[in-house]
Amino acid sequence: MLACAVLFIGGCTYRVVRTFVEPDEVATLDDRSPFLKAHLASGHVYVLSSWDVDGSSISGTGSLLDPNRGEVDTGFFTLPADSVRLFETNVQQRTWSGTALTVMAGITAAVAGICAANPKTCFGSCPTYYVADEGGRPLLQAEGFSSSIAPALEATDLDMLMRARPRDRRLEVRVTNEALETHVIRHTDILAVPKGGGDRVFVTPAGAFHETTQPGAPSRCTGSEGDCLAPLLDSDGLERFSLADSTDLATREVIDLEFTDIPAGELGLVIQSRQTLMTTFLIYQALAYLGNEASRWLAALEDGDGAREGAEGIGRLLGNVEVLVPAADGSWAIAGVVGETGPLASDTKVVPLTISQGEASSPLRIRLRLTQGLWRLDRVALVGMGPEVEPVRILPTSVFRDGAADPEALRVLADREEPLVTLPGDAYDLVYELPANPEAYEIFLEARGYYLEWMRQEWLAEENPLAAMMLVVDPAGTLRSLAPAFKLEEPQIENLFWNSRYARN
Repeated sequence: MLACAVLFIGGCTYRVVRTFVEPDEVATLDDRSPFLKAHLASGHVYVLSSWDVDGSSISGTGSLLDPNRGEVDTGFFTLPADSVRLFETNVQQRTWSGTALTVMAGITAAVAGICAANPKTCFGSCPTYYVADEGGRPLLQAEGFSSSIAPALEATDLDMLMRARPRDRRLEVRVTNEALETHVIRHTDILAVPKGGGDRVFVTPAGAFHETTQPGAPSRCTGSEGDCLAPLLDSDGLERFSLADSTDLATREVIDLEFTDIPAGELGLVIQSRQTLMTTFLIYQALAYLGNEASRWLAALEDGDGAREGAEGIGRLLGNVEVLVPAADGSWAIAGVVGETGPLASDTKVVPLTISQGEASSPLRIRLRLTQGLWRLDRVALVGMGPEVEPVRILPTSVFRDGAADPEALRVLADREEPLVTLPGDAYDLVYELPANPEAYEIFLEARGYYLEWMRQEWLAEENPLAAMMLVVDPAGTLRSLAPAFKLEEPQIENLFWNSRYARN
């Protein structure tokens, strides 16, 4: 079946060595390739066999697939080269000319080597967002809809741009696709929230924006390692994390905090965190077990809550970071939970504690309960919760790709029905006009969409229908059985993950 040649989630049993060519270099396409894939800006892809190049057009017999890789049409097609975003062949090309993507192909080879040796450590990401920090340096400050790995899981993600410091009303955001994935972006908006009389504005896990007082650092932190205070004092990239349990990946741990400087009013706990690569490992392992059935399983998520309920079992066991406060009877009561899927950019939220300064003893004791080895904590701080405030929604005013204005990308980002679809190496610069006096606003980024992991050839060797079924029917047992495998990868997983990053720019 022609769809077997597609590199997106789906089943193929042969190795594909990819070479990419820009439309204006269509004459350099290697005619030894049995298939030609023509990727369109819409996310559709033509998969052609018996193809031929005739001047500035390409023709062949094959299939047209939609962004979700469903078959739309079959037959004989003729395409103008300039209607295609990127051509792809599956024969390694040893020489290139003009602007064929030699750098991109070289990166692909290096990435393939890392992923072949450690297929569960391949770099993966949803859309990544870069915004300048206080020094004007581009900084990875957000990753969009990290848990939306299928169309049925499309979601809206809200990220505080913690270190965004606009110098004027112009705000530039770069969105990139740095992995072997297809990203389907419904919208990317800026939410500017007036600070009013507060020092900063933070958002709760429920999505409510609140003015807050100056964040106060804990005076004490105790974890399994003993003193853990230093990593939690500032938003500086110095993170507190632990290693996973060697027998059960769902094993929990606690961190005990104390605060002596208690702000006035209702209290909230600010937590800045991101995940380790445990979740990434588990997602890749699940896709490996599913193998050729991965696309069918992901499609089943569209059919109802039953399939989704089963698929979310492991996520429920791993859980988020629970925030607990002392109860009247001396036990601990859960005040709230916080946590976002994804290992790339830290997420910052404030958890209302439902207690005020007058009700809190000094020192105020707070406990965090979380899965061991799953979370990296950058900062924990106590704030006074001010009034809820409403954001100003801002859509991009212009979009650039490779330095040139892209009015089509701008149009689709303003259209909630038609998405912007990006391929590996794509990068877009989005420009927004902030309100007057931008320093009086806290800046958040809201993105909606989903993404599709491309199936790695190496994963197919582990196809195991029984193990895939156990992911659903016995998630607790699965987390115990996979603990030894994850522990083997854990010492080098961060280094391998970041070194297998895929990007054109």
